[in-house]
Amino acid sequence: MRSSVCETVRSLRDDLYDLASDLVKRKSVTGDEDHAQRALADRLRSFGLEVDLWRIDPGIRAHPAFCDDGNRLDRLNLVARWGENRSTDPAALLLNGHIDVVPEGERERWSSDPYSGEIRGGTLYGRGSCDMKGGLAAAAIAIRAAMKLGIEPRRPILLESVVGEETGGLGTLAAIARGYRADAAVITEPTSLELCPVQAGALSFRLHVRGKSSHGAMRREGVSAVEKFWPVFRALEALERERHRGFRHPLYPEGALVAPLSVGKVSAGNWPSTVPEELRAEGRFGIFPGEDCASAREALEAAVRNVSDDDPWFSENPVGVEWFEGQFEPGETALDAPILDELRSCHREMLGSESSTHGVSYGSDLRLFTRYASMPAILYGPGDVRVAHSANESVPLEELVAAAEVLTLLIARRLDA
Repeated sequence: MRSSVCETVRSLRDDLYDLASDLVKRKSVTGDEDHAQRALADRLRSFGLEVDLWRIDPGIRAHPAFCDDGNRLDRLNLVARWGENRSTDPAALLLNGHIDVVPEGERERWSSDPYSGEIRGGTLYGRGSCDMKGGLAAAAIAIRAAMKLGIEPRRPILLESVVGEETGGLGTLAAIARGYRADAAVITEPTSLELCPVQAGALSFRLHVRGKSSHGAMRREGVSAVEKFWPVFRALEALERERHRGFRHPLYPEGALVAPLSVGKVSAGNWPSTVPEELRAEGRFGIFPGEDCASAREALEAAVRNVSDDDPWFSENPVGVEWFEGQFEPGETALDAPILDELRSCHREMLGSESSTHGVSYGSDLRLFTRYASMPAILYGPGDVRVAHSANESVPLEELVAAAEVLTLLIARRLDA
């Protein structure tokens, strides 16, 4: 089987590169994915797949896993199917990828147009090439390769191209609510072709720190919200250290920063010569695998409240804590789930090497499958997550081909089971 899979995928190599490049060229920042979804739907129909392209029902807000990303909800979501539904059984396998990307940032930091989809020196460049249009293209070509091999789809294979992953997982949640299920899911996030069945969670928070305004020349008459934020920031640093002291997990190395607490945005004041009366700080609060989100929120809120013990100002002006947008719960697939050994075996056979298995410190749609669809799920895809969201984002073409080969063999084995 290995040689026939290699030969078939290699025959589709130019199609794989073209699809991945075309997806990158279609700017699809979260909230504006419709045009890219339509183009991908047309491509998948040309492969012979049945495509369900629908507008998400805003009623999804009522789902307990919904995260409000601030964009309109009635965007186009896509699920393609190979094979007929001949029973009520779930599909044999579901391949999942998100079509949305983060903004490109400052263009002068890019060596070329962020949406050029340029292929140079064996590498595809552009926003979303790594995270994760390359993986989405590899999944699509894997299904096409399996079709070309003449495999009989006794049970369906599903491909999901979802929206809103970067801000909460809207598209995957909507597909689950629409009833799509499989025995297992592979999410082609950039893992450098390593198996990741466990993800930490991440909660977005906003702090409101109050001060007292005064003319900058009379600074001592006011209370600077910037100065008052400093002990709060130190308390958050201490909380991160304390939380990691007792954490142990077989898929994370000793001392790993599994649940980072990071302040990513700070704004204060309204005039250069005025003592700032308010500061807003926004960040992400990492959640450990298996940790309850409500308990974690209480831990952060308690850490912020405890700052008042050393400063009477906070007793009368407590720091406000707000939870907003992305609220990613942790997720975990059992280490004895069959899909894990199957994918590991396919990787070994196709690539001739072992793939490591580990957990990741970021949030993903994996937790939606494990928590709300009772489906084992694994992150596995081409690209290095360290270049995701960065200027000159890229993915090696050889990893796209390797991912397509491994997924093709996985499809074949799943349909033969």
